[in-house]
Amino acid sequence: MLSKDRNAPEAIVTRSKAEEISGWKTKKLSEGGAYATPFVWKFKQGANILRIGALKETAALESITLRPALTVPAYSQVRASYPPSQAAKGTLIELEAEKYAQKNSTSILNQYNRDPLTTPESMSKVAMNALGGFNWSTGGQAVSWTLDVPEDGLYKIALRAKASNKKNQAVFRTISIDGQVPFQELLSYKFPYNSEFKGVTLSDGQGKPFEFYLTKGTHMLTMEATYAPYMPIIMGIEQTSHEVRNILLEIRTITGNREDKYRVWDVSRDMPGMTERLQALEQQFIRLAAEMKSINPLTNDVTQAFRNSIKDLDSLLKKPDSIPNSQTRIAAIQQSIDAIVPTLKNSSLLLDKIYVAEADSKLPRMKSSFFENVRGSFTSLAASFKNREKLDNETGELNVWMMMGRDYIDELQSLADQQFTPETGIKVKVNLIQNADVLTMANAAGIMPDVALGVPQGLPFDMALRNATLNLSEMPGADQFFTQFSPGVLQPFYWKGGYYAVPETINFKVLFYRKDILKSLNLDVPDTWDDVLEALPTLMQNQYSFYMDPKDFTAIFFQNHVNLYAPNGLETGLNSPEAFKAFKMWTDFYTVQGLDRVVQSFYNNFRRGDMPMGISDFNQYMQLLVAAPEIAGNWGIAPIPGTKAADGTIERWSGGSNPSNAMLFKTKSTERQQQAWEFLRWYMSPAVQTEFGLNLEQYYGEQFRWNSSNIQAFASLPWKEEDLNVILEQWKWTEEIPSVPGGYMLDRELQFAWNRVVVSGDSPRMSLEQSIKEINRELKRKLTEFNLIGEGGEGNVTLDLPQVNSPWKGVGQIVR
Repeated sequence: MLSKDRNAPEAIVTRSKAEEISGWKTKKLSEGGAYATPFVWKFKQGANILRIGALKETAALESITLRPALTVPAYSQVRASYPPSQAAKGTLIELEAEKYAQKNSTSILNQYNRDPLTTPESMSKVAMNALGGFNWSTGGQAVSWTLDVPEDGLYKIALRAKASNKKNQAVFRTISIDGQVPFQELLSYKFPYNSEFKGVTLSDGQGKPFEFYLTKGTHMLTMEATYAPYMPIIMGIEQTSHEVRNILLEIRTITGNREDKYRVWDVSRDMPGMTERLQALEQQFIRLAAEMKSINPLTNDVTQAFRNSIKDLDSLLKKPDSIPNSQTRIAAIQQSIDAIVPTLKNSSLLLDKIYVAEADSKLPRMKSSFFENVRGSFTSLAASFKNREKLDNETGELNVWMMMGRDYIDELQSLADQQFTPETGIKVKVNLIQNADVLTMANAAGIMPDVALGVPQGLPFDMALRNATLNLSEMPGADQFFTQFSPGVLQPFYWKGGYYAVPETINFKVLFYRKDILKSLNLDVPDTWDDVLEALPTLMQNQYSFYMDPKDFTAIFFQNHVNLYAPNGLETGLNSPEAFKAFKMWTDFYTVQGLDRVVQSFYNNFRRGDMPMGISDFNQYMQLLVAAPEIAGNWGIAPIPGTKAADGTIERWSGGSNPSNAMLFKTKSTERQQQAWEFLRWYMSPAVQTEFGLNLEQYYGEQFRWNSSNIQAFASLPWKEEDLNVILEQWKWTEEIPSVPGGYMLDRELQFAWNRVVVSGDSPRMSLEQSIKEINRELKRKLTEFNLIGEGGEGNVTLDLPQVNSPWKGVGQIVR
């Protein structure tokens, strides 16, 4: 998509809304960033069939054209073809990089930079005065600028640029004019590492500036991020990574996935060909290190990773019989080289200015001096003490506190200024708070905000207990508002007949599985817990395992219809046959089935292939999506294993889904409470949540995917369709643990009970009974503290906890 910024101020450029450039576009088929030239296809003479698969997004094709592969000439050939001409003396075209004509990605953003020579000045205030940086680092991202050339002639092009993201690692750009790369040297033009802004004149290997013949009039200069020079290294890494993975699997198979230092191995006999394979790997690493050195003469992280791998392999080859007991070391080699690929694909470049000048002219100074930097540092330091955020509401604005990153704060503030305030006349100030303790202290000090966003799950109930939180169920339009949320996710916010918060995001649980490994083992994706039990022997016989978070008991308990509290909320519901059955099933996975009790990182184990199946959450999904390119296409997700009900339904109840939540506070002004409620309804509406999520991802990247708890907004984000259907299917089985005074003891004691059984070997029934007594004792103590029952337990109070007995039907209208 091509877009341009509109309504950009002249003096200080801020992020303005991108406007799509509509109309037909001609696109050469290529892999953006990986190769600087389009794909070359081999066709046979006569009729050929070209098949284009259907995409999730809609697209219209007017025509498909086949052309012979074009050869981009060298600069010497192009220079010789120029007509005799020169530009007018004194010609200098100066462009601010942030004032571009168009871009092909909304993620490319203007940045502010405090370098003394960067304009507009950003020392004492935030001025969006540069372009790119980490937001212009993905291969294929391109930006174009308009050049108004005064007359025909020869010109040189210079940039004030900084490539400082990865130390001693160069980045590359494909540079074209009017849609064509002028000569070969610009297919992948190198920008060496530099920690500060410096002038980069487009030049040959000897530093002689390239001359461009430009005719009078308007021209379009385009720069596209590419990592094409690193592609041979990336392909070599993928090959070596695959070989290391195979070697590691073979060693684990032969050794039984154990390192026995007392066993004497004869590798030449027990593992024939192993040393030769490791020697070949060592030579491959030596070649890759040399290729990296030719591009980046100074040592960087990538070169050092190759050297470390060479050193480790050399050490193993000196004592080959130690190889079977070096699995951890070999796994570390694989992990190290797998991390290199994202580093090489990162092409971050920050631009301040673009200059077009006559070939022989002197360009302006582009590097700030030491004294300018010192003076700028003091100016910025002094400015940092001004305009500090105020957490009170003396200004009359609606006071919103948000416990998230600065990027989220800025995006919400921008949306509120553009939409909410013009529509309602209510001014909003969104403030950043670091943690939930600030809200607790603010409550004690009597300076509560009107709205709090991003708060942890337990806080709204604690505040409701202390009469500090607004009962949302009593607000006008509440019944319709709450239909947007699954009843199961609202349970932690219930107190005395009302709900005191709503979930802001959803942390879905799904089953992750490695397609390649399950296929090699001839295993199907498990649908029930019985299927998991059937698959475990095959997994463990092949040195694999299944992952379950030992701290998450909700799926097994809820699927066995265990009510963790009695309906009146005064005691735990664990003293039931269903609870004892569920607890034993939970602990048996570790005591009988042999699941790992401690897993440092399921992500790393899944990525390496040690754990080809496991239950995890949204964070795991995003990590794999963004940071595990080497296994892209080899993994998938499915609903978590379920329990078959009497009617044949597979029940998949699970909890742990509310990572951040929104609530309102009681204030002296009823009018401000109504305004806060109006803001919350606006913020959690499908339209605003969708725009908020899309903006975050478009401007900051895929890693900012917004997991909105509003199901319509969630489904509108750019998920893979097959993954979205899985997530929505699991969503309808979401149930959370209700909140009661002293409820923190339930999770704590269940973990203690698990430890006694799994670690100490106690009886499951006796261990759970011990925890039941402790839970009930603490519940009684807290109920007494809040005057809900008397000292002797007397009182006719009941908490009437809501029950969720059927899957949420609100998902049905969304599932595709």
